[in-house]
Amino acid sequence: MDPFGGFVRRRWVWFALPAAVVAVFSASPEVVAAYGMVPALFVALVAVAGSAVWAVRRLLVSARNRAAAGANGFGGWLPPPTDHDHDRRIDFAAETGRLRGIAWRTSGFVLVWAALAGAGVTGLVLLDQAADELLATGARFPGEVVSVQTYSRGGMAFQVTYGARTAEIVRDSRHTYHVGEQVTVIVDRADPDRVRTSSETNESRFAVNLGIVSIVAGSLGTLFAALAAVSWWLRARAVAVTGWRNATVDIVRVFVPRGRSVRRPPPEIHVRYREGTGITLRAMSSTHGANALADFTDRLAWVGGWGRHMVVLFPNGPRRPGPYAVPAYALARRTEDRR
Repeated sequence: MDPFGGFVRRRWVWFALPAAVVAVFSASPEVVAAYGMVPALFVALVAVAGSAVWAVRRLLVSARNRAAAGANGFGGWLPPPTDHDHDRRIDFAAETGRLRGIAWRTSGFVLVWAALAGAGVTGLVLLDQAADELLATGARFPGEVVSVQTYSRGGMAFQVTYGARTAEIVRDSRHTYHVGEQVTVIVDRADPDRVRTSSETNESRFAVNLGIVSIVAGSLGTLFAALAAVSWWLRARAVAVTGWRNATVDIVRVFVPRGRSVRRPPPEIHVRYREGTGITLRAMSSTHGANALADFTDRLAWVGGWGRHMVVLFPNGPRRPGPYAVPAYALARRTEDRR
């Protein structure tokens, strides 16, 4: 039972929420000024923890499903192998190995996104260290707040005069400033344009936002890449166990009415095996998706795997010649084909 009424199963949620977070951090420096790294680190922590929990759960479920699927020779999804499953045009062992190659490449993207998140953390840490160093070594001057600008979301910036100079300081504490307030201004001896106060680090908003966006995007990218990598590894292992079965397939677009709009999920793949049974699969959202093949009927293909870890192999891809693997999952078990 889903206590959230299917909310977490809607793919748009997983894309819309990260996009909204990144947009807020990019376009609203006052949010960062008011709350610092807390939102970004929270998103990073949730993404990493969620990825780890999901991966462990998926592996455990996969192990149980494999035992159950293998009890009847994977007959719930695939018919028994026959000589018709072979084709001289395709090296099926190489195509099975290519699935592992896709899994390796997807795993590499996990490292790329993790490196982006790490770069964001490193950049923010270096900014804080530079601000602390300025606090310890900079020249100190008495200053006075001459104007205050308050942002709608709680951020604040103010101008302060010290000696004959004026500087703008972006607040990153929770202190509320007012005109006439006395502050201590700290100036870099080697770069007089670099200033802060004893309470405000006055770090570059662009650099801070860039670091936070890198953390958020890198963490969420790591999560999605990890999910994709685990899924491809499970598919590669499933196909290595079952092998491939010859079939004829129809690729059918699916349109789901939703209010005044129409949602178009990945197409269904209607599989007809040679011995008279059939199975309905749903293509997965992937760079190896079936959208470019949609509306084709009676296509030659080979099917491997079981349950949620199935792959449909076409002799040619939509944009280039050569075998093309589409990830899919079964909507139901294999049944007698009703043409």
